[in-house]
This record gives sequence, C-alpha cells and structure tokens, in this order.
Amino acid sequence: MIQTICHLIASREHGGLEKHVADLSRWQACNTNARVAVIAHPRYLTTLDERIQFIPLNTDRSRHHPNLVWRLANLIRKGEYQIVHGHGSKSAQLLAAVQPYTETRQVITRHNVRHPRDKLASAFDARIAISNATVANSKLDWNIIHNGVELVTPAANASLQNSLPNDKPRLLVASRLIKARNVDLLIEAMQRLPECRLMVLGDGPEKETLRNQVSELGLEQRVTFFTGDNTVANFIEMADLVVIPGAVEGTPYTLIEALLHRKPVIANRSGNAIDYLPSEYLLDNLEPRHIAEKIDRALSRANIEQDFGPLFERAGEEFTLESMARATWQVYSQLIA
Repeated sequence: MIQTICHLIASREHGGLEKHVADLSRWQACNTNARVAVIAHPRYLTTLDERIQFIPLNTDRSRHHPNLVWRLANLIRKGEYQIVHGHGSKSAQLLAAVQPYTETRQVITRHNVRHPRDKLASAFDARIAISNATVANSKLDWNIIHNGVELVTPAANASLQNSLPNDKPRLLVASRLIKARNVDLLIEAMQRLPECRLMVLGDGPEKETLRNQVSELGLEQRVTFFTGDNTVANFIEMADLVVIPGAVEGTPYTLIEALLHRKPVIANRSGNAIDYLPSEYLLDNLEPRHIAEKIDRALSRANIEQDFGPLFERAGEEFTLESMARATWQVYSQLIA
C-alpha cells in the first residue's frame, strides 16, 4: 500500500514540467490516502495545492555541490518516503547522487530529449516518459504516460465574445511572450492572411515589442492582445484554429487543451507535437510565408474534422489529468506490491 510519496523539482522555470508536478501532486493528495510532499526551490510554493507538504530546498546550486546532495539525502531519509519521483534532468542526477545514502524507491520522468542518457536512467526503479519522441534515442524500457490536463468548461464571457467579431476565422496563439515562442513570425504571417483574426493570449518581455510590430504592419484591427490571466479555455472555445509556432521542448499544454476542446491545431515540429498531429498540420519551417500557407490550407480543408476526429477521441481517453495520474499511480503500485 502506497502511503508516502515525494516529488522533486530542480529546475528554474515555471513551465510545463512544473505544471505537470503541481497537477499530479494535487491529484494524488485529493484522490489517494498517501501523504504527498514536494521538494523544490521556495519559488514554487505558491504553485502547489495547500494539501501538499512543501519542503524548500535551494536547488539552484550545482548538482555537484556536496551540501545540496547531503541536504537532499537528509530530507528524503527524514520523510521516510516509499517513493521519490524526480522530474527532469537535474532531478534525475540528484536522485542518482543520493542513492548510496537512501533506501527509497526512485522513479524519474523524462520530459525532454536532453534528459540524462541511458547510463544514468538505467539506475532507477521505474522510468516514465511523456511521449515516444522523448525516448526515441533510448534502448531502455519506459512507461509512456502523456501529459494530461484537467478539462475546464469555458465560462460564459459575453464581453470577450463581443470584443472579437466572428466575421473572419479566428486564430489563437497562447504562450509566454518570449523570443523562443516565435509569435513575431506568426504576426508577420498575418499579412498574408487578410481573412483571419489573431488572438494573442499571454504576457512576457516581448509583449510591447509585439504590439509595436502589429502597429507597424497596420494589423491593429485583426490582431488583439489579451492578458495571460484569462482562462485559456474561453479563447480555445472561440478559436477556429490554434497555432503553436514556438520551439517548445516537451509537449505544449496548449496543444493538449486544444485537442480536449476538439479544436484543430498547427504546431512547430519541435518537441513532441509529431506524436500528436498529422504531418499536414506540422510546420516544416518558420518562414512567415510557410506559416501562412499552412494556416490557409488548414482552414480551407473540407475534411479537417475527419483529420482530427481520431485525435479528439484519443485526447479524451489519454490526455486528461485523471488518465495521466492513474497511469502514474499504476507505475508506483508495481514498485510497492
């Protein structure tokens, strides 16, 4: 019987990996009788459910720092956890370092292809990967458990609907507005899509630069910015097509949410999008002309529902928080039999 679980985050970001841990630990705390803890840098405290036991640790130190390894080993021993679950590359390296000093069973989740290779990964009791593409270079056995999200029913939002006329197809890009997300290239592509409107949902250091770009291109009437505090589900519901131009490692949560809401998606080939989308909906390059052509072709396809129908059904079965969490629990149960 599983009674104690501890998750380890050792990253510096607030992205998909961190959301994965927050969602998974919350589900475990709410749906099992296990005591659930998370060891992470203090900056992650506010992202976790109040039912989670939060254990602060300055993981920004080098993984080779002897004090970091020793403190982590002490925290694991003190908690007497049956399972410690490390997420991401640095977490895996830290857990490997404390193996001589702890007796707990160790699980790792590989979120991107930069994760430590097989020599290190083979040292763990169980291995999870969020997609087949993530472990395409591995010869080890992995449990493939796709990221899952909690399906949120869009709330009625008359003011939002009135602010965006529906006389043209609506595109949505929902992202942190940084250079790596390539929103500027999508905005440039909008010059070639006069029959479309674009909703830009998100915040970040590039937001003002992107606003200036829209103004310089004379696209103010067709490109609208919204704060990232808004519920993504409302915007997905209004969109005809979700576009993910960013070079994202792992699986973009916007992709999963769009499929759960039965909305078609065009995405960059980077990350794990190739595991989800037909090739016709993958960007081969990031030239604005190519982006515009892909979008125009997708919107013109008479059988787009047929293209995405099987994906929508698969999303409902595999890409929910419930399915992800239960599959992960099954991995745990096999260790604590």
